[in-house]
Amino acid sequence: MTDIDSKSEASAPQRADDRDAALALERMRMALDASLTGIWDWDLVTGEVHLDERVRALWALPEGAPGSFEIFRNAMHKDDKAQTREAAPAALDPGQLGDYEAEYRIIGQTDGVERWIAVRGRTFFEGGRAARIIGTARDITDRKRREDHVHVLLRELVHRSKNLLAVVQAMARQTAAGAPSLADFQRKFAARLQALSMAHDLLVSQDWHGASMPELVRAQLSYCLDAGCVEEQTRAGGPDLMLKPEAAQNIGLALHELAVNALTHGSLSQPEGRIELHWRIDDARFVVEWREFGGPPAAPEQMREGFGHKVIKRLVAQALGGEATIGFPPDGFEWTLAVPAAQALAE
Repeated sequence: MTDIDSKSEASAPQRADDRDAALALERMRMALDASLTGIWDWDLVTGEVHLDERVRALWALPEGAPGSFEIFRNAMHKDDKAQTREAAPAALDPGQLGDYEAEYRIIGQTDGVERWIAVRGRTFFEGGRAARIIGTARDITDRKRREDHVHVLLRELVHRSKNLLAVVQAMARQTAAGAPSLADFQRKFAARLQALSMAHDLLVSQDWHGASMPELVRAQLSYCLDAGCVEEQTRAGGPDLMLKPEAAQNIGLALHELAVNALTHGSLSQPEGRIELHWRIDDARFVVEWREFGGPPAAPEQMREGFGHKVIKRLVAQALGGEATIGFPPDGFEWTLAVPAAQALAE
């Protein structure tokens, strides 16, 4: 075997190792790109800091600006500096694992954009002293926004759950007070819970941002239609407005009570009776008008002070900071609710 053949055979394993190393490096780069992760390298002896292009983009560094520890420290949000002070000494302590891990906000140097960054690092020691830290930085702004949104929703859920339980408790107490029998209580209470549930279904479908007034009306009047009323007996119309959650809940209950009363005692108890429901914005107020025609004669003294009467006469208006009026014209019954538009309508 010639010397040339011997050298070729000896270099073959070396070329294979080089290919494997290049392939491993390429895989690492692809993984970092896929995870939107940048790399930084801080030489604690010389103070030199190397930042790859992704880290430079996260910190929005000026073109050609040299890397330094000051870049990390100065860009950090003032409210997050305290927690990072606790993480750094532990990473430089030879008695510890040498790991650095922190999540904090930074302000981009050239774009002024606030970003949440997750930073991880591993310290290498020489002679018992920290000599070098190599780590990664990743943009976690979207994750933090989702977490904040979830926290807001949870706080809102707790708040609304307490309000809802208070409403249900008052509803049960008032329904029980005016019910002549257990069966009557169960029937009325179940119907009122259903009305409340329909309003909440609409709110949930909109992530609790609000509920459409037309959809709320259709949902509550469906009680009458399901009970045998024909659509010709009801007329409803108004602008497509979004109600705030509290307004949707309260107005939904009022519409339920009005519909039940119309079906059992009012215009919908008669074949020729009909209802007209309209809503509008008038002089910075949200106005809802319920009008019944063709029903049996009604008078104020005939209205019993039950829960339904309290809802349409006082409770809804009080909850929304407005006023409600009840009238008894010769040909039927009317109810008007006027509340500040800012109190009732979602933006």
